[in-house]
Amino acid sequence: MKNVYLLFILSFILLSSCAELDNGIVDTNAKPVVEAYLSPGSAVTIRIYKEIPYADVTSANTNKEVPIDNLKITLKGPESSVILTSIGGGLYSAPGSFKIVVGKEYAMKFDFNGMSVSATTIIPTKPISYKADKDLITRQAIDLSQGGGGLGGRPGGNFNQASNLNLTWFNPTNDYYISVIENMEPNPVEIVKFPVDPTRVRPDIRFRNEPVQGSTVEIRPQNFQYFGYHRVILFKLNPDYVALYKRNGNTTQNISTPPTTITNGLGIFTGINSDTLKVRVIPE
Repeated sequence: MKNVYLLFILSFILLSSCAELDNGIVDTNAKPVVEAYLSPGSAVTIRIYKEIPYADVTSANTNKEVPIDNLKITLKGPESSVILTSIGGGLYSAPGSFKIVVGKEYAMKFDFNGMSVSATTIIPTKPISYKADKDLITRQAIDLSQGGGGLGGRPGGNFNQASNLNLTWFNPTNDYYISVIENMEPNPVEIVKFPVDPTRVRPDIRFRNEPVQGSTVEIRPQNFQYFGYHRVILFKLNPDYVALYKRNGNTTQNISTPPTTITNGLGIFTGINSDTLKVRVIPE
């Protein structure tokens, strides 16, 4: 279960990239898009799907993914190599006996349309001295079910800096980190109660901050949308993830292939590592 929510949290980047436009020439040879995050203690899975060339993008297939199944993907570690199992929907898995070890290099390779697709990564160390300055946050429950506004014009009331959640860790080498917060409750209660509307989309149970190279991040209580316990996960990242994160704003005015370390492909094949704290949000 751990690898399911951790890897899902990190897979927010839209990897179905448009083909590159250079000097007015469109590359229509669709490349495979790889999505893989290798983490110690988590099952190894890799997703593969097709790139949609920009010339072929329509309102009907925007953000659509075309999975690629039945590839022969070799994953090599420091002590052994395995052939991944295709389980459908573009998802591939390694045997449970294949372990991810901190500080070691891992390589992936497969053939697609006559091209050899490959990538390597190194598994970063776990965050050191990861701490939070509090494990309890209070929010005022706001009932808007009968109409009306929140305190101070903002649902949830006003806040001061002292109520922020401050996360700190040891980072003498200026590595990259990202914090992700996820509600743990099976039936989470929203802090702001809105009028009943079957078409309203509930807030996401998780949110994240941008990657940083520092050793601290400040999270405002307003970011929490639900009461109850939350996982506060700190991920240590490799630079390739950060480069792709920063280029996630491609538009039709800025059409280019996003950065990647995948040879003859797109996407990301990277190592991550994490540590987790818990914080509880309760009504005032």
